[in-house]
Amino acid sequence: MSAHDYDIDDLIGKYIAGEATAQEKQQVEEWCTQSADNQKYFEQLQTIFKNATLIADNTHYDADFAWKKVKQKIQPNQNKQTPWPYLRIAASVALIAISGFWAYQQFFSNTSRMTLASSAVVVKDSLPDGTKVVLNKQTEMSIAYDAKKKKGRIKLKGEASFEIKHDAEKEFIVEVEELLIRDIGTVFNVEAYPESNLVEVSVQEGEVHFYTQQKEGIFIKAGSKGVYDKISKSFTLQQADTNVIAYQTRQFVFEESDLQSVVDQLNAIYEKKIKISEKLKTCKVTVNFNNEDIDTIVEILAETLNLKIIETANEISLEGDGCE
Repeated sequence: MSAHDYDIDDLIGKYIAGEATAQEKQQVEEWCTQSADNQKYFEQLQTIFKNATLIADNTHYDADFAWKKVKQKIQPNQNKQTPWPYLRIAASVALIAISGFWAYQQFFSNTSRMTLASSAVVVKDSLPDGTKVVLNKQTEMSIAYDAKKKKGRIKLKGEASFEIKHDAEKEFIVEVEELLIRDIGTVFNVEAYPESNLVEVSVQEGEVHFYTQQKEGIFIKAGSKGVYDKISKSFTLQQADTNVIAYQTRQFVFEESDLQSVVDQLNAIYEKKIKISEKLKTCKVTVNFNNEDIDTIVEILAETLNLKIIETANEISLEGDGCE
């Protein structure tokens, strides 16, 4: 394709946007058959333009206008010729598509979008509709909320809790792969780390519907949790864990719990880890913790079970004779 061929760009733009007449379609198709370079040029533009417009996530804007904007940016430079003019068009098309989508979302769409992520610390935030969320460590969340329709949708990887005010007209759905969790005015927690075969939904207040498009699933009320097994594709209803949101409150309640279970839950929250010997794992512990630091917690455990504390820079070992 040479510099004087730029008039074909308008026809290609209309062709890709689905706005070309029958005669214009024929012109483009005949032009493509004239050489392998022409066909390659057309295919490159078609692929890039379609991929760029996918960014708009099914939001419509004037594709022909966008193409004309691109046309303005690719007028030939008589002094410099590029052997790959489609690269300039590709960059312009992508930029126009992204910019058009951003402008549409900001000024015309009722949908608010945001993303949240946590790495080594717990993150607390509020969504556009006022919903309070807490993200446990290593969690990602993308949110779309349509204020006019009062519909919210969240895609979650990791663990997070949600506090949603009751509104009969509002629909709020959390997505975890193929799973859907529909709020019915609740406070609930979702644990859905990709590496785990289980997805757990625990409800503190209200009720949620836990299901897939293919299966009706289960309804979970306060004090219960639903567990989905990715392998067997099955739902089960269980009693909720007392300390399910301890990652955000650092409040723990242990009643006749195995010391190993206590240590596992504490290690999931605190940076400094606790280590115990094999003979201590089944020792029973009844104790409550209310946002104490890890050193205080270890001292209480040691005093309760008559254990010895051996501390290093990043680890605390508890040693003792074991329990009968």
